[in-house]
Amino acid sequence: MQQKILVVGGGLAGLCIAIRLIEKGHQVTLVDDNKNASSAIAAGIVNPFSFRRTLLSWSASPFFFESELFYRTLNKRLNQDFFKSIHIRRLFATESEAALWYSRMDHAEYKGYMYSITDKDRAYLPFGSGRIKGFWIDAPVFINACKEWIAQHAQLITKTFQPKDFNETNTTYLNKQYDAVVFALGYRNYDLPWFSGVPVGTTKGQILTVKWNYSSNNTSLHRKAFALPVGPQEYKLGSTYEWDNTSLITTEEGKQQILKNFTTISTDEVEVIHHVAGIRPTSRDRRPMIGAHHLFPKLFMFNGLGTKGYMLAPSLASLLADAIVEQKSIPEDLSPYRFKT
Repeated sequence: MQQKILVVGGGLAGLCIAIRLIEKGHQVTLVDDNKNASSAIAAGIVNPFSFRRTLLSWSASPFFFESELFYRTLNKRLNQDFFKSIHIRRLFATESEAALWYSRMDHAEYKGYMYSITDKDRAYLPFGSGRIKGFWIDAPVFINACKEWIAQHAQLITKTFQPKDFNETNTTYLNKQYDAVVFALGYRNYDLPWFSGVPVGTTKGQILTVKWNYSSNNTSLHRKAFALPVGPQEYKLGSTYEWDNTSLITTEEGKQQILKNFTTISTDEVEVIHHVAGIRPTSRDRRPMIGAHHLFPKLFMFNGLGTKGYMLAPSLASLLADAIVEQKSIPEDLSPYRFKT
């Protein structure tokens, strides 16, 4: 049976759940005020690895391949160019890191992600490098294209959601009743009362766009920083991690930290042409927070996607969509109320 569902928040989480619900044939209304301080600013790199320990990220399998299919399909459907395939190159910092990487290549679970080592990989001094499969999403193009598509296939309300316009008891917003409401507000979760008790963390990240006289052949370089090619001799460099910080003001300190970390990739001079800051919504255990309100079962939360958001969002949106319209269960380790106060 077709349901009427309200989605509050038009960042990555809100867009993905709205699209999943529309695909299932439901009537969706998306409310967003275009103040997305994370999704639109993110580099959008989808990396299935945690490089610090040379491990696959949580739920990389199957989320990596599911997200790749989602974005490829959507990219074609919307006739856009936001999906970009890349190689992700890890520059090894020590001999032991290189040895650990080589040992991972013998494990079946890693074979679908890692490329064989070549002479070019070994040529990166001082300890060589390794490559994995990846892609990146041109975030501003993706977000604008999704909103245009939602406006054509559902309803898009461009305004700030006000609590006075909503009744949680009968789930009405602006005097229209809904079967379910999804709050996907990122770090602005505390602006509204219904899930304000859920501990959504705020991690500020700053990113630079630079001119660099180098060609990486569509390969993102990673060590203490990342260097993502986004145009001819144009790269995004990042990122900082500033915990419990909700300021969107860029800082000279953040800029210099990124440039310092970049020296582990290259000692070349670069020209900074753009500098932005965003706020990642995070959780204590680095897992998303998805589920129904403990008092109002028609209210749902979709938040805490963190640094791996562009990989996690499509699969988790499917999970949440099934929970809303088919009453399927969501794993307890994703519950918004799993944290003890």
